[in-house]
Amino acid sequence: MMQRIIDRVNQLDPWIGVSIAIMTIYAAIIGMLQVHAGNLNTQYRAETQRYAIEAMRIRSMGETQAAFDTGAVSRMVDFIAQQRSLAESRNDAAIVEKMDVMSDALTNVSPILKPPYDALGDDAIARFEVELYVRDAVRAEQYRAAYAPMDAGWDSKANTYVVHLTLLALVLALLGLGVVMHNIPRAMVLTMAGVISIITTGWVITTYLEPVPTLNPAAIEAYTNAYSQAYEGKTEAALTGYADAIAKKPDYADAYYEQALLMYATEKYPDALKSLASARKYGYEESSIDYIEGYIMMLQGDFGAAETATNAWLAREPRSIAALGQQVAVAFARDNAAAATTSQATLINEMNSQVAAIRAKGDEPEDLLWVTMNENADVVNDVVLAATQQADMSSFGALTLVPATVTQAESAVQAIRSAAITLEYDLKPTSGTATDIQVGVTDDQEVFTAQDTFPADNLAISPLMLQLNAQQITPGAHVLVRFYVEGSEDESLRYVSEWSGATDGPTTLAVPIDLGPAYVLTAGNYAVELYIDGTVQGGLIPFQVTE
Repeated sequence: MMQRIIDRVNQLDPWIGVSIAIMTIYAAIIGMLQVHAGNLNTQYRAETQRYAIEAMRIRSMGETQAAFDTGAVSRMVDFIAQQRSLAESRNDAAIVEKMDVMSDALTNVSPILKPPYDALGDDAIARFEVELYVRDAVRAEQYRAAYAPMDAGWDSKANTYVVHLTLLALVLALLGLGVVMHNIPRAMVLTMAGVISIITTGWVITTYLEPVPTLNPAAIEAYTNAYSQAYEGKTEAALTGYADAIAKKPDYADAYYEQALLMYATEKYPDALKSLASARKYGYEESSIDYIEGYIMMLQGDFGAAETATNAWLAREPRSIAALGQQVAVAFARDNAAAATTSQATLINEMNSQVAAIRAKGDEPEDLLWVTMNENADVVNDVVLAATQQADMSSFGALTLVPATVTQAESAVQAIRSAAITLEYDLKPTSGTATDIQVGVTDDQEVFTAQDTFPADNLAISPLMLQLNAQQITPGAHVLVRFYVEGSEDESLRYVSEWSGATDGPTTLAVPIDLGPAYVLTAGNYAVELYIDGTVQGGLIPFQVTE
């Protein structure tokens, strides 16, 4: 039996020759597929790079031009208007005429002062920026994002076809050996050649049929229009536009994510979570989804789901400052003070560790890190407000927490804020403290009067005064005063100085609000917060500004 098989194997010379010819043609076909895939890879890589460069050029030039038109030009408009008003009050017709000439000349410099804008209001500026650069930059960025996976897909195919060619070269080598071998060695090499050929053929078919992303210009245009409408504040039109983009491209991750942001902004929380889930499913960057997903669950009052989402986030990014801060807030909201304290310690240690590592390299942390740290404290503070019959001032609904948890959460807010400021300004906390802090004004005899309501015009020319009781405050200590407007800090109002008052006992601190000659605070609810060498003193002190 074995001998008959060997005899038949020894008679396969003609078939081996035919097989070599077939494999050669087969390899040529795969080579053509490889060349085709390589050409598409090269083409789409060039398109990816072209659109990346174009998007960067459009955005950088547009932002520079917009900054000039809405910044420098705006200041010039205000200056000319002030000078013209002053000249009119003095009946100086010549200066009034010169200011009018300057105003006309300025209109020719900046298109934002011409139709269809004719204004420097927020709506006009948004429309101007969209037409100047935002629309074109977003379109280019979307084309770059669309071409990138096409480039990667065809690159993968081209490289895989190279492996196929290598395997077929091995098959041809084995068939060549089969020509000169006989008996059992010939049977072995021919069997190996057959097995490799079958495996390679299956792999080639799989590679050929593997789908590669394609370009969808209609979906990109719908997304670009929706983004532009959202930029101009046309929320409902933008939501319709994103839905249109998704209808044209059901796996459009960017459209799902931007749609979720608008739904979040309009408090359509369940729909926002569905869109975020779709964005995650189709490959949108998980960290961006994590950043908002758990918070939306907190806004819905579903703190159990928020805890699960936050833990999943931390499993992916165990050193995320934002995730650790959210974990603290969720634990307090669930009345789990012990877990919140543990998470708080981890958060502050991680904050210190990351900043120390960055500065050890001779660099400075990006501003986003400070923003994230302070947002962490704000979210915990929202939990406090929701639990202390101040839910109307909180982002969350009313919470019922035991008093000890509330007290601990209040301390956590101060600890996180103090740690953030200490790190941001690279300070070393000292023993100096300020107690019994009040806001108010002083008269000509420097007599302090507590006050919780201030006309905006008065604050524009007179400093806000803080009266306090100093205790061992070192001369030259770092002083920071933060202002909160409707619950959120306005960093442009920060006042930074050095302590020059009494080291002990009653004293006052003047906090001038000086952001330019034409600046006036808007009416609203404010709060002020004092820091000495990075440590918060006494918490928030509320006051109101009236027109």
